[in-house]
Amino acid sequence: MSLHAAPIDTAISASWTGVPLRQWTDAATTLAGRPVILDRRIDPTTPVTLDVREEPCLAMIERVAAGADATIDRLAATLRIVPRSQAGRAAAGEAARQRDLATLPASLRRAAATRQPLTWHDAATPRDILASLAADGGVQLSEIASVPHDHLPAASFPALTLGERFDLVLASYDLRARWTTEGATIEPLPEAAKPTARPTPPKPPRARPVKPGAVQRYTLTLDAPFDQALEAVATRLALALMLDRPSLQAAGIAPGEIVRVRVRDASREELLNALVAPIGLTWRIDGSALHVAAPASVDPAPGSNAPR
Repeated sequence: MSLHAAPIDTAISASWTGVPLRQWTDAATTLAGRPVILDRRIDPTTPVTLDVREEPCLAMIERVAAGADATIDRLAATLRIVPRSQAGRAAAGEAARQRDLATLPASLRRAAATRQPLTWHDAATPRDILASLAADGGVQLSEIASVPHDHLPAASFPALTLGERFDLVLASYDLRARWTTEGATIEPLPEAAKPTARPTPPKPPRARPVKPGAVQRYTLTLDAPFDQALEAVATRLALALMLDRPSLQAAGIAPGEIVRVRVRDASREELLNALVAPIGLTWRIDGSALHVAAPASVDPAPGSNAPR
């Protein structure tokens, strides 16, 4: 069967008969365009027999997970097939990592955001993998001895951030790496967030009607991924968003980081400051374009919050 990468919401057609689940995840990885990771507690020999026709890729993966009495944790760079009892915990750990890093010096954020492929040989131990990752990343990782002794099957993953690589190995043991000013330390995963705590798609800010010549004012309340929130605001302001993603990566800031904005009767400048300032970014408006980046990548200009 010929496989090709596709976004996880793209409809696909494929079939398998009696394929072991671990082998099937390799095909699912190709189709999803991102790693599909099988938690060590899920039986890798579970046979997958499936025939799909024009079904969304994510729905297909969820159906296979359900057949193994498991579910999906959807993370920023990976999809993780986990026991039902652990649903949402890896995602909660990822959100905790973003909160940790948001308050740390830029040097640590850069270290955590460094992207490298992840590969280990058959029978490798998680402790050795983690120690090697920490050494290569120049980051002190404490409490490695708290990771259970285990031997893992050989695996290979595309480029992931150091933070993602740590947590990819640790999540199967209900652990995560908590980032501090000293580096990172291993601790238990947090409990899964309640469904009501999940962010909802942001609504554009509401503009108050004004008389001709008056300054437009805005009211906005949202809890949403930063890039989605910024897109909604730019659309409402009739601006084309130019988000400098490489500068965010260099600063260790994830575009999907959750932002919480509460403004009322604000000017355009106050609205944009409330959105970008809490995570240390700058903005400027150039004609009909809104440029947002980490500070070093934005030149000071009128109508901006860039440092002068």
